[in-house]
Amino acid sequence: MKGRRQHNQEFRVYVITTGDILRFIVLDIVIGTMTYSISMKLFHNVILASAGGWAGTEGLKRLTAASWLRFHK
Repeated sequence: MKGRRQHNQEFRVYVITTGDILRFIVLDIVIGTMTYSISMKLFHNVILASAGGWAGTEGLKRLTAASWLRFHK
C-alpha cells in the first residue's frame, strides 16, 4: 500500500564481555587518571590537564589498535 510504512522488526543483541569491561576500566579510568595527573603537574592548569588526560588516553587507544592491526594481518 502506498501510505503505509514498513516497520523493521530487527532485534539486536550486544554482548559485553568481562574483558571489555576490564579494558575500559584499565584504559579509560586508570590511564586517564594517570595522564591527567601528569598533565596537571606539568601545566598547573585544569583545562590543559583535562585536555592532556583525554589526549593521552585516546592516543594510547589508537596506538594499541594500530599495533594490534599490524601484528594480526
